[in-house]
Formats: sequence, C-alpha cells, structure tokens
Amino acid sequence: MSYQVLARKWRPRTFDEVVGQATVTRTLKNALASGRIGHAFLLSGARGVGKTTTARILGKALNCSKADKPTPEPCGECASCLEIASGSSLDVQEIDGATHNGVEQVRELRESARYNPARDRFKIWIIDEVHMLSTGAFNALLKTLEEPPPRVKFIFATTEYHKIPDTILSRCQQYDFRLIPARELVAHLRQVADGEAIVVSDDTLARLARTAEGSARDALSLFDQVLSFSGQTVRDEDVSALLGLIDRELLLAASRAVAAGDSLAALELVERLSDYGADYRNFTRELILHFREILLLKVAPGESVLVAQVVPEERERLQPIAAALSEEDLLRIFEVLAKAETDLRLAQDPRVTLEMALLKIVQMQRLLPFAELVARVERLAGGMTAPAPRAPELVAAPRPLPAPARAASVPAPAAPVPVAAAPVAAPPAPAPVAVSLADGADAVLRAMVAQAQTRPSLATPLRAARAREEGDVLVLEFAPDFFRLADEHADEYRELARKASGRPLKVKIVSAAAAPASAAVAGAETETSSPERKRQRLLEEAAREPAVQEALDLFGGRVVDVRETKT
Repeated sequence: MSYQVLARKWRPRTFDEVVGQATVTRTLKNALASGRIGHAFLLSGARGVGKTTTARILGKALNCSKADKPTPEPCGECASCLEIASGSSLDVQEIDGATHNGVEQVRELRESARYNPARDRFKIWIIDEVHMLSTGAFNALLKTLEEPPPRVKFIFATTEYHKIPDTILSRCQQYDFRLIPARELVAHLRQVADGEAIVVSDDTLARLARTAEGSARDALSLFDQVLSFSGQTVRDEDVSALLGLIDRELLLAASRAVAAGDSLAALELVERLSDYGADYRNFTRELILHFREILLLKVAPGESVLVAQVVPEERERLQPIAAALSEEDLLRIFEVLAKAETDLRLAQDPRVTLEMALLKIVQMQRLLPFAELVARVERLAGGMTAPAPRAPELVAAPRPLPAPARAASVPAPAAPVPVAAAPVAAPPAPAPVAVSLADGADAVLRAMVAQAQTRPSLATPLRAARAREEGDVLVLEFAPDFFRLADEHADEYRELARKASGRPLKVKIVSAAAAPASAAVAGAETETSSPERKRQRLLEEAAREPAVQEALDLFGGRVVDVRETKT
C-alpha cells in the first residue's frame, strides 16, 4: 500500500477535530442543528488552516444518510460520507477556480444546478480558490448564487478574500479562518506523534509549530520531512540541521553580548554563524523572537500565559538578560533588528549588514525607564536631590576594555553570564589621555575637563580653575565662589586626575586669592554698577545648587542664563 502523508492521514473528519477554528465550527454546528442553513458559504483565510477540510465536513453534514436531516455530527461511515471523503461523490462536486474560471464552465454549472441530486439530500459545489474566477464567470454566477434551486448549496474557499467582488460577498455567509495558535499546533503535533509512535520532545514540536507560522498543513509537512530524515526517534539537532533552524545557544550568546555591551562577542558570534552555515536573515528573524521572549519575561508575571510561551528550561537563563535590559531598550532593539531583516533581502554583503546591526544594538545607549525619569524630575522640582540609580544597567560607567581575543570556535559558556552586574552605558567615556605633570599642569587640567564632559557640575568649575605644580602635587585653584563646591567633590577630582594621567596623582584644591579691593575701585565697577559681574555671580551661585547639579547631570546640559526673581 502506498504511503499517505501525515497531512492527509490526519485530516479532520468532524467539526470537533478541526484545529484552532472553534468559532467557525461552533457557528456551523449551531446552524445545522437549528436548521438555519444558508445556500452559499465563503470560507477565507491563510493556507493550511482548514478551509477545504471544513467544506468537506460541511458537505458530509448536509448529506449524511444516517440522519433524516442535516446533522452537525456526520457519521463518516455511510456511503455519502465515504464518497465525499474520497472525492467520488456525484452530488458533491469539488472543483478549483483556476481551471474552471471561464464563463463556459459557469454556464455548465448553472445547467447542472437545475436538476435534482442523483441520490443525496443536496447537490453541493465546493469551489476552491474561488478568487481565480474571471470577472465574466463571477457575473454569470450572480443570479444562480442569489436564488439557487432549493436543493443546491455552494461552498467557496479562498486565500485572497480581497479579490472577490462585493456582489459575490453580499450573497454569501462569510467565515474567516484565523492562523492557528502555536500552542494548539503543538498539541495537534503531539497527538499525531503519539498516534504514529514517534519519540520527539515538546521543544522540537514547538520549533516546528513556530516555523509553520500558523498553518497546520505546513506543520505536518515539516514533520513528515523530519521523520524521513530521523526515523521514529527525532533529535533536536536533526531538526535544526534539516530545517535550517538556529541553535538556541547562538541566540543566547547574541542576547548576552547585547546585555553586556560586548562588541567583540557580537562579532565572534557572526563568525560562528558563518562557520555554521546559517542563513543570516533567518538568524535575524529568530533573534527577534528570542528578544520577544525576553520582553515577555520582563513584563509578564510568572503565572501569565505569556510566560508559558517560553520554554521552561530557558526561563532561568533568560532572566538575567531581562533584568539587564529595560523595556525601552528592547523596543529599540526590535526596531534595529526589524530594519536589518528587511535590509538583508537586498544586501550585497549580508554578513556586514548583520554585523553592523548587532554592533548598533550592543553600543546603543541604555535608557532610563520613563517612570523613573519622571520621578527624578519631580524630585528636582520639589528641591530634592534625586538618589543615584539603583539598577545596574542604568549606572553611567565607562565601558571596560575588551577582553583579549579568543578563538572564534570557542562555544558559548554553559553557565549564565552575570550580565545584570555588567556596566552597559553608551556612548563610552572618552579614552584616557596619558598626561603627567611633566607635560605641564595645564595639560593635566585640560585632560580632566575632557574626562568630565558627561558631568557638567564637575566640568564647569574646572573650566574656570587654574592649575600649577608643586613638586609632585597638582594644585587646582578655584575661584572663591566655586571653592566650596570643588572641595565637596575633591575625591571625584582626584579620580579624574588619575584617569587623565593613568596613575594615582596627588591633588590639592585651594581657593584663589580674592582680587584686591583697589583693583575693583580703579575699575570703578561694583557689583551693583556692573550687570555682567552680577550675572557671573548668579551663574556661579546657580552652579552650586544641588538641584541644578542634579539636573545638569541628568539631562547632560549646561547653565546658559540665570535670572534673579523678585520677591
């Protein structure tokens, strides 16, 4: 006996066996049970979701000879049911719109509709891919479709609903078939595997369901292909090799590199993909789904059905990555990867395109959660100093130097990398300039200013300071208005000096001597007579305010102007 593929062998025989279309099947069963049966049905939806199968079951339900009227539970054993299932029934004609799309074929159908059924209760025409009919054929069918003989039924099926004229749509009961959810496809595949005595893991079935993209026929066809390769025992690696699916370890390595801000690991990953022979576009699609799982773990509670979509053994490994990335980070990662997946279609060098996309999301600056940003602004508005960020991924710290190069063939570590503790700030701080007191105190001061660019509250006093050397000590002279602020941040200035020189450096902070009173008199400029002098004083006072310092650090800004309020 010839082999029958799984998609045909396991084709549903009753409404209850149809996978993932409970709304459609329930409506049809209720219509049959109540006798409210239309004369024309239009079944639309994607490929492989059960349109033609449902049309055949509906034909059986209308003509089952074991019941004295249409029944929602056809027996599947009488002559009518068996002939409809085998496609040999005289009263149920199944034709396709592509080869019967002319006016002449529709005229023959109209003439045949005038005669009573040969044996069964109704004469039924099932027209598959009905949108292939020509405009003339549709027009020739209009009158018969609107007022058919009492014992004639039409069942149309199509994957391109929008191509059917409105005049046809208005004469039919319309049923939309949805894509089958992955969990229902997995349950169906498990039923088939148990029925065929096949040993296969749930993870493999889930990957087949994801690849099928909501089509039961595609899922069973892929399953058939896998069985031809592996036999009755299906291993996970066999499925990956046969269908070109991406190893989850590669996806995990990619997300870890992104969370840790490791550019070298991202480039090494692409090298491993090249050795693996993976399709770069397929990897990008899988990576998008991988980051979706991370987003689900981050936003959904543990008991949510969304978290149930993530393979249980993967959740523990993905949790540290979810903790290191904010929701805003993940949304931006999705945008970059979606654009990269589109660009890879026409890319001259797909590898470079993928490398640039991965580097972009690795170097992407981490964002503060919006709620925390609003809270900090509100604290500033109330005159309070906002506390330092608690989450490790929000700390603005320089990116560590890259680790020594390692062989591209080294596999990803089995244990989870503690990515939540890794500093992930971008863009990285400027590279330290190796200067010393031998280069001059002013050179060290300029290097410190460069290091403090991301901290305006530290950089502003430095720009107005003067530097000199006393032996091996760097002396920083601050104006009296800035001295108190500089003295409070003495430790931070010593750290800036260490970064500028590349080694510990002694720093002494002193207040510059006030200008002689005679100079002020000679210039005939007093604080009350010189608006510019008064403005400079107000700027210095504003820079010393803790709330202003916090705002400058938070938004990366500078004080442009200041106005004195009148009380």
